[in-house]
Amino acid sequence: MTIVMFLFKRFEWKMESSVSNQVNFSEKEMMKYSRNIMLTDIGVEGQKLLKNSTVTIIGVGGLGCACSQYLVASGIGNLNLFDPDQVDLSNLQRQILFREEDLNAFKVDAAVTSLLRLNPDVNIKKFRQSFEKNSVPDEITKSEIVIDCSDNFETRRYTNNFCYKNKIPLISGSCIQWKGQLMKFDFQNGSACYECLFEDTSSEDLSCTESAIFSPIVGIIGSMLASESIKTITKISKNCQIFQDYDFKDNLSRKISFKKNNQCKICGKC
Repeated sequence: MTIVMFLFKRFEWKMESSVSNQVNFSEKEMMKYSRNIMLTDIGVEGQKLLKNSTVTIIGVGGLGCACSQYLVASGIGNLNLFDPDQVDLSNLQRQILFREEDLNAFKVDAAVTSLLRLNPDVNIKKFRQSFEKNSVPDEITKSEIVIDCSDNFETRRYTNNFCYKNKIPLISGSCIQWKGQLMKFDFQNGSACYECLFEDTSSEDLSCTESAIFSPIVGIIGSMLASESIKTITKISKNCQIFQDYDFKDNLSRKISFKKNNQCKICGKC
């Protein structure tokens, strides 16, 4: 404890001199987020960006549960959660925000309760609905990041279209069986889009609603989604597009290069 306090005091003067009137950190917050602030790449200014930010997560399944916990713990100021489903017994194998007493509750309701226990200072809005055309509130366009943790292609396709139209960086994850993927499309910096990669793929091929899944994978990919979101908000990440593919059975990973499809119906020139 003495060492922690010593390190914290070294950075405290920077906190006091750097925090503007726009975002004031309480003493409790400064201590809570001190390990973030001690990272020179984040510091007070980065923590201020996190507190000012709004993140929207689509889908509160395995990925959404893991991702939201690290975002909330890290000091994201505002969080929107979309999911129309209720907690089912089979979810508990990997959706770690939920307990047996949450069975049949709406996932967003149970998730908010759990997340506010972790950090009561975060403003969380819940939407018991799918993320689909003509149903998304206008306020979502103010998000700094949209994180797609959905389990079907139609939602992913619409989310891509929505984010491209509103120039919101999109970070997307998926898991099935032993495999996981992480993608990022920064539409503010000329990225390709999800449609460029999966234009010819059918909805059935990309749905993982009823598929087998090795539960630790969603925790790993979900944490990576949170990591990339935080790095994007704090301007640490310089990558405007990412496609990482993982095989956790054999501990293999690969980085896939891709470019914008000029014939893409979403982001192409035609």
